[in-house]
Amino acid sequence: MSPNELVTLFLGEEIFDLTIKESTLYALRNGRQDPQLSREDIAIFIGILVLTSYLTAVNTRFYWQEAADTHNELICQAMTRNRFDTIKRNLHFCSEEDPADRYWKLRPLIKILQVKYMEHFVPQQAISHDEAMIAYFGRHGLKQAIRNKPIRFGFKAWAQNTPDGYLLAFDFYQGRGVAEHTDDNVPLVGKSGATVLDLLEHMKQEFRELPFQFFVDNYFMSIPLMQEMTKRGYDVTGTIRENRIPGTTGLSATKEFRKKERGMHQAVTSRDGNVILVRWQDNAPVTLASTCYGDVPPGKVRRYSRVQKRHVEVDRPHVVGKYNEMMGGTDRMDQNVNHCRIAVKGKKWWWPIFTWLLDTAVHNAWRLYCRAGGTMTYVQFRREYACTILRRWARGSKPMMNRNLAAPGSEAIRFDGMGHIIIKAPSRGTCRKEGCTAKVGTKCVKCAVFLCVNCFAGFHGVAQ
Repeated sequence: MSPNELVTLFLGEEIFDLTIKESTLYALRNGRQDPQLSREDIAIFIGILVLTSYLTAVNTRFYWQEAADTHNELICQAMTRNRFDTIKRNLHFCSEEDPADRYWKLRPLIKILQVKYMEHFVPQQAISHDEAMIAYFGRHGLKQAIRNKPIRFGFKAWAQNTPDGYLLAFDFYQGRGVAEHTDDNVPLVGKSGATVLDLLEHMKQEFRELPFQFFVDNYFMSIPLMQEMTKRGYDVTGTIRENRIPGTTGLSATKEFRKKERGMHQAVTSRDGNVILVRWQDNAPVTLASTCYGDVPPGKVRRYSRVQKRHVEVDRPHVVGKYNEMMGGTDRMDQNVNHCRIAVKGKKWWWPIFTWLLDTAVHNAWRLYCRAGGTMTYVQFRREYACTILRRWARGSKPMMNRNLAAPGSEAIRFDGMGHIIIKAPSRGTCRKEGCTAKVGTKCVKCAVFLCVNCFAGFHGVAQ
């Protein structure tokens, strides 16, 4: 499947129709003219947003300027500047306010993507649960500040990802007591652990019987969470805080364990054999709990020794290696999304969340593409998608006459079956159909290549 087809699995007609309906109502309710939106308008609008992620301008209007250093022909031919501003000004997704949901302005869009992400999820045994930050520097009650994060200020989302970064379930932190958790989950595992159970509600019914292994950090991990997940048929592994470990486990105190040599570890098992606790001395003591992994078979890890002035091999329990291997799915998604994220800014508080949703949709499409054996990088994938969308609905043919079939998006346009017309060219050239070397004076107005009349249909994949 092409990048455009893969992205359409998530950003398709259902989202386009929702956007058209709610944006039109929003414009009329505010005394504005009917924007007369179409699916093509929304697709081009999203395509322009994606393009800005890898071709950034200080001001969005630069793309439509005539100056040689800022002008973007692809954007100008796909949509006028005023049309882009009209769509952005009237963009809306929900007309019914819900006081119990602080994200009600985006809730319909969020629900559609939650279903789409799970619908196209290819099951993998390991799933990491972590928090993701969406950069925001304005003023809002939902804005969070977290130390030692690449993004320190912004909105917080709970996310479940596969080890390669595919986002299969997510929701947003809403603050204390505002539609934050399913009521039954908090008494079972506490507020932080309840986020894990809440996202499990999005799991497809046919997937719920699969033996998934969840990896979490010490913010979510607790003994009650492990017990509850075991009842549901899932394994859990993660770091755990000192104050969440029962005092009768038999583990040495952290203060005493800190004196041990690097690489030493201690492991204990619960009476029922369902929970294994491992404390390992690295640069500082690290405690992990698991329902499926223990300290054996042991492994090795390289560490720098200040005493010997060189790198040395240090013993590492098996559970530590598994945790490090499987826990980084959410961080990997964050790294990719923030490396190439939509650069257009907006005045509405929910705009950063909206663009994050678009970015995660394209990222998920790319992950599916890679699993199918695709070789394009993430940036190349975004370019291919944006160029295909913008070229498909380009206005007029003159500026497009200079492009060649090696440019991103051209192959997808060649076989899309829309708007291909043969015209008389102002000059003559060699037919581009494979195996034909005739000099002709006709060309395809959309592909902008010379073609014989007899070769026209075959070049576009139509049987003669």
